[in-house]
Amino acid sequence: MSERITRLRMRGGTAAEWTAANPVLLLREFGIETDTRRMKMGDGTTAWTALPYFLAASDARGQVSRVTTQQLPAAAQNVFRATGAVGTLDSATAVGLTLGTTDQMALRNTSGAAMLVRVSAAIEAVAGNNNVLAMRLAVDGVSIAATESRGLHGGSGADAKMATDWIVSLAAGSEVGMVVANTSSSADITLQRARISAVQVQL
Repeated sequence: MSERITRLRMRGGTAAEWTAANPVLLLREFGIETDTRRMKMGDGTTAWTALPYFLAASDARGQVSRVTTQQLPAAAQNVFRATGAVGTLDSATAVGLTLGTTDQMALRNTSGAAMLVRVSAAIEAVAGNNNVLAMRLAVDGVSIAATESRGLHGGSGADAKMATDWIVSLAAGSEVGMVVANTSSSADITLQRARISAVQVQL
């Protein structure tokens, strides 16, 4: 019995070429972005730009950090607010997520499609002695109470350390960031360092 070897070649083009042409792929037809190595599978009716990526070789990811101090805007006790800090995006590893525009210590979904992301965030901060500080994740400025983490600023050299990890649904163009509050008093909070990272979750 002889074996038959078949070679398959899928449609390909750069991300910009696919977006400009915006074709409708046939049902189960694949198209590959040759510069990002991401692909989509057609359904016979939906144009390229509206199709989600299919098991992307490069899942969306991004990380932002800040290692210098930042005084937060004053707020009343237990009032959560954005840090107001400007972070640094690790552009060498970022795909589909970039520095936030509304909150520059956040990550913005620039993939063009909604996605689930696993978000990890951490903050070290100080306030009045023996003040308890709290941090939450927030999507487009709306805090997620279930992500709250607290830390005690116990005095000189004892920063309040807070960290959280959560899976978040992030619409195209939306941002995920951090908000903080002083739960003990209205004493100002000084951010010592912060970081946030997100990685797309494939179902």
